[in-house]
Amino acid sequence: MSELADARAGLRQPASYLPELESLRGWAILQVVGFHYFGILGLATRPDNPAWVTLLGGGNSGVTLFFVLSGFLLARPFLAGLRSGEQVSIRRFYSARFFRIVPLYYVAVLLAWGMTQKAVTFKALLFIPIGFQAFPFSVPWWSLCTEIQFYLLLPWVMWLLRFAAGRWLVALAVLGWAVAHVYLFHSPGWLSPTNPWENSLFGRAGAFFVGAACAAFSLSQRYLWLRERGLVALALLAGCLVGLGRLWLWFSLTGERNALQALPMYHNIEALLWGGVMLGLLTLGWRIKRVLANPLLDHFGRISYSLYLVHVPLQFYCLYPLKAAGMTLDSNPDAYLLRIAVSLAASWGLAWLSYRLVEMPFLRLKSHLATYSGRAPWARRAADA
Repeated sequence: MSELADARAGLRQPASYLPELESLRGWAILQVVGFHYFGILGLATRPDNPAWVTLLGGGNSGVTLFFVLSGFLLARPFLAGLRSGEQVSIRRFYSARFFRIVPLYYVAVLLAWGMTQKAVTFKALLFIPIGFQAFPFSVPWWSLCTEIQFYLLLPWVMWLLRFAAGRWLVALAVLGWAVAHVYLFHSPGWLSPTNPWENSLFGRAGAFFVGAACAAFSLSQRYLWLRERGLVALALLAGCLVGLGRLWLWFSLTGERNALQALPMYHNIEALLWGGVMLGLLTLGWRIKRVLANPLLDHFGRISYSLYLVHVPLQFYCLYPLKAAGMTLDSNPDAYLLRIAVSLAASWGLAWLSYRLVEMPFLRLKSHLATYSGRAPWARRAADA
């Protein structure tokens, strides 16, 4: 899930490295981890949750943030190329994506098969969503399938944008998607856990569009205008964070399925708010944004892909035995707190080892690839995107 290089781990750092975005990735993975604790512990049924616990119920917003970041980081070099006239090497783009995503994912899938012995797990090797059929390992895999769909489509869309006829074709396709997206998501029965289109690229494209739109904005003169007006950027950041907080509280108190039925465009709204947070962070001075962008969050951002894949099984195997024994959070809070601490530490440690032993060798190989051909400076940076 991470699209940024890790210089401190010995990887080639791109000139376009944006530490704010790595920290945002750290926020995203921490939200997802908290959301899954919220679900496994059954906190949604507790009437006396403090506000910070209730906010965890909206933590699946971290996946939307991952999509927004992917849209920004991967579309930005393409958009810069359109401005400079550089040609895109689609082959090198796919090679870089392969080394970033596939090796660790395949390790996770094969481990899941070894633990569950379910043949359906092998479908996941083709990035076919299998839902909870290899539980608990397959719980987060759906979003990687959506990411892959975006990777497959993005270079060809950007290639079409090089031509006048292609721009018209893309515009018509986007318009058609928007109409179908709004119509179907407001149709009775469309939003259901069994509908594979809900969380496919068709259902989640709005987040990638927001990321790409922010990337286009970052290459424009209006971005420079925003950088020179710190109060405007601060107001944008603060307003979007407040909006996200209110959205998460409502989502958590309403319940996931009920909230989506009541507000079908929920994920698009949170994507827009995340886009505002991202632009606000990028344009503010460092002293103001230390709370949201700092070395600790940067660390979690770097290991976010490994942590994303390992945390749910560890949470489940640590906490489920207590539930199976009939112990509740109210009757045995100390036992649960200990298991939560153990699962957190184990997830963190295993993610760090996975990053060092599995991800880094392939990231080093990936860092030697040039995603784009040509002499423009951004062409050399794109392999680390």
